Amino acid sequence: MLKNKVNLKIKGDKIIWIVYLLFMLVSLVLVFSSMGKTVYENQGGNIFGMFRKHFFILTFGFFVTYVFHLINYKYYSKYSNIMYGFSIMLLAITLLIGGIFGKAASRWIVLPFIGQFQPSEIVKYLLIIYVAHRLSILKEGIKDSKNFSILVGQIIFVSMLIFPQNLSTAFLLFGCCLIMMFIAGAKIKHMLCTIGLGIVALFVVFLINEINPKIIGRGDTWVNRIENFIDNDKTENNQPNTAKMAIATGGILGKGIGNTEQGRFLNESHNDFIFAIILEEGGLLLGGTIIILYMILFYRSIKISRNAPGLFGSYLAIGIGLIIILQAMINIMVATTIIPVTGQTLPFISYGGTSLILSSFGLGLLLSIDAKSNKRKTDSENKNLDSENENTESKDSGSGTKSDKDDIKTNRNESNN
Repeated sequence: MLKNKVNLKIKGDKIIWIVYLLFMLVSLVLVFSSMGKTVYENQGGNIFGMFRKHFFILTFGFFVTYVFHLINYKYYSKYSNIMYGFSIMLLAITLLIGGIFGKAASRWIVLPFIGQFQPSEIVKYLLIIYVAHRLSILKEGIKDSKNFSILVGQIIFVSMLIFPQNLSTAFLLFGCCLIMMFIAGAKIKHMLCTIGLGIVALFVVFLINEINPKIIGRGDTWVNRIENFIDNDKTENNQPNTAKMAIATGGILGKGIGNTEQGRFLNESHNDFIFAIILEEGGLLLGGTIIILYMILFYRSIKISRNAPGLFGSYLAIGIGLIIILQAMINIMVATTIIPVTGQTLPFISYGGTSLILSSFGLGLLLSIDAKSNKRKTDSENKNLDSENENTESKDSGSGTKSDKDDIKTNRNESNN
């Protein structure tokens, strides 16, 4: 009877699970509190409709994490080449038939029954899996200029397919993969050369946009964001200015959950600028706590990477940790007006389907690596314990045999006497 019961035991790093649940709690409360203007503009004031949707997405995200943390992460290495090809196909389709939703870029695909989703979010994790696989095969070979160039070329190709409609994601993914290669042992001169060529290429792109804006579809959007960021007196720059007001009025302890004022004037208060609402309602105390939680998550990913039972798991763990922490940093810097608006969400907290679910998928992979590492450690300890027990039993057996022989010898002597 007991054997037929489903084992719902949670595996992997317990601290990561706790951090994840805390993020979900913060998301549930803060998204509900901050979605005022968006609801009244797009949902006819039906705030509970969006809240129910967000609650469902969070629940489904947890389910995704749980399911994938039970699957052996090594399976993904076998199919990484297929994943890379699928990524290219998916991005190509997005460029051809991607639709525009509201003020968003053409970065969405609509499927029957599923609805709209953002392919670049899927590609982020598929490419990290592929790069981790290639690095685990190349090993010291990544130091060779030819091997380095081939892998960088593959990364650039995918990034360029993302680039036209989602500049920040392209930079985020390219930077993450480049750091993975550096950790794997790539030469600094190769890294610097790649970064230098990237800067030159970016300059050429903006130059082309100045000559003919029609060639690069979203070139004007990028330029406007930078100009608005530099000249913050422009009316187009009202969102960052409103975010500044939210942060300034929050203080140390904040106004209290649900008491946002500036959130009503932010179009993306539940997405791009949710950290500004966190600082307004929860103050520096809550904002600092959120940052610490992300740092803990990244630290645990480094620890998992070090203890992973193989190079693939090691590179995959650090890649997932990097993509989450870098995305969080970008969102926080946008919300605090350190950098221009990018459109990156705050992982596990911002409102959104594709990003939240794919981040949950990444966390499931990370927990799977840790679970496998713990199992290997436990099996090794059990094997050593069994070996020690066998040695002890062998010694006892040998000792008993010698004692028996001594008893027989003593009895014979007594008999002779």
